[in-house]
Amino acid sequence: MKADLDVDVKRVNEVENFDYELFVIGSPIYWERPLKTVIDFLSSNSDRLKDRKIAIFVVCMAQLFGRHTESYVKKRYLMPLGEKVSGKLIGSKAFRGWLKKPNYKEKEKVMEWIRYLAAKL
Repeated sequence: MKADLDVDVKRVNEVENFDYELFVIGSPIYWERPLKTVIDFLSSNSDRLKDRKIAIFVVCMAQLFGRHTESYVKKRYLMPLGEKVSGKLIGSKAFRGWLKKPNYKEKEKVMEWIRYLAAKL
């Protein structure tokens, strides 16, 4: 893994520069689907992203619903996003959201995933 990584965090409508080694693109899930702005970003920038490494993630509450959650999340949330990716998809993940208090265990899962992605650069 690289020792130093420069990271820019932006909303999809703020992205102007596509000269990155990796794009990590995420969406909350509202009304059973990823945000339209995220889907539109992937679609409208497919030419700019086609030679880039991309990782996608979603934040949702589906993990509360039991043992079939993982396959449901992949099929319903991650696959529709992944189908819009024109670059090399190097990772996808779902994280559990929270309503009132931050879930620090989930934050550690996010950090582990980011370290995993950074090792793929």
